[in-house]
Amino acid sequence: MFEIFKKSLFAGLGLAVVTKTKLESVLEKLVEEGKMSRDEAEKMGNELLESGEKQWTDFESRLQETIKGFLGNMDICKASEVKKMEKKMEKKIKALDLRLKAVEGAKVKKTVEK
Repeated sequence: MFEIFKKSLFAGLGLAVVTKTKLESVLEKLVEEGKMSRDEAEKMGNELLESGEKQWTDFESRLQETIKGFLGNMDICKASEVKKMEKKMEKKIKALDLRLKAVEGAKVKKTVEK
């Protein structure tokens, strides 16, 4: 499933799944064949790598925003929110325990007095 997503991603961004080594190899071959100068090949390689990095960064940002929006619509609590609620509940439980002990202490005191 992830592989399909990844392939769609690269197609959608217009990126080829090419490593830097492969890119350098292709550019070197073009230089050897006399189709471009070494300076042109180096410039093109740097531009392609920079463009790919920028497109990837842009995609990551858009993906994060999309996921945040998706999760926001699902009414799911963040782990930090759950921890915050746990702390509130612990405080309330302690307060209730103290009140219960006070009530029970008062009942015992009344029973002893009778």
